[in-house]
Amino acid sequence: MVRWITSHAEYTEFRNPDFQLRTAYFYVPGLNRVDETAVGITISRKVGNAVCRNLLKRRIKAWIRENITLIPEGFKLVISAKNGAGELSWQGLSEQMSTLIALLTKRLST
Repeated sequence: MVRWITSHAEYTEFRNPDFQLRTAYFYVPGLNRVDETAVGITISRKVGNAVCRNLLKRRIKAWIRENITLIPEGFKLVISAKNGAGELSWQGLSEQMSTLIALLTKRLST
């Protein structure tokens, strides 16, 4: 079960991440946690206006809900959008998120 990160205190844990994943439009710091799986989303103003940022957040959450079985257990992640992520189509976002999950799975297997 994936839990959403909502508190500021949890986001500050990511100042010294255990690992980092990167794609063209996303940066994802992560922490190894055996007992839980949690995901947070941060999107800065550089990505776009409030409408664009909120749409991107909703799309990321929808993708995670649809593909919850692909996310490995035992990690805390924060998905941080880079400049240009707001212009991604649903298919482009799906490709980026699938790449992130593939990188996470690859990291888990090593």
